Amino acid sequence: MVLVLVAGCSASTPPDDTAPPSASVAPSQQASPAPSAEELAGQEALAAYRGMWADFVAAGTTSDWQSPDLGRHATGVALTNLSRGLYADSANGLVTRGAPVLSPEVLSVEPAGAPARVVVTDCGDSTNWLKYREEDDSLATDGPGGRRLINAVVERQSDGSWKVSDYGVQELGSC
Repeated sequence: MVLVLVAGCSASTPPDDTAPPSASVAPSQQASPAPSAEELAGQEALAAYRGMWADFVAAGTTSDWQSPDLGRHATGVALTNLSRGLYADSANGLVTRGAPVLSPEVLSVEPAGAPARVVVTDCGDSTNWLKYREEDDSLATDGPGGRRLINAVVERQSDGSWKVSDYGVQELGSC
């Protein structure tokens, strides 16, 4: 390979300031394959699942069962269950402190090619996410938290967003 550089200089010719600067060419990058519809749906579903729990944690610090944020990532039975749980805590003078540790994974994506429903499974850890009595800040939970199996259904909404529509939390030590 031969590289030839040609340069011209003339004292009588000023440089041309109107010429565009030469573009530098980046080394060619190997294109990675675009994620499949199923992979994208799984990513969106996991984000919605994590978002639902983050919204619930935030509302739980004051047991705000009417928090408008609860509907950002949850709908249907899931939203009803979140609100009811917070309503019960509010009525009983309880608040929640801390946050669960989540490790969700996609269990299934349906239907293939045009995903609309994703099942998520998790082994959530509530060790540092406990209920306290609001009046005296005393621990209201009988014993420590721990690991629980959680299964959730996340569905594509008519606006294209993904929301948790249902979930089930199993007993302590179930995973």
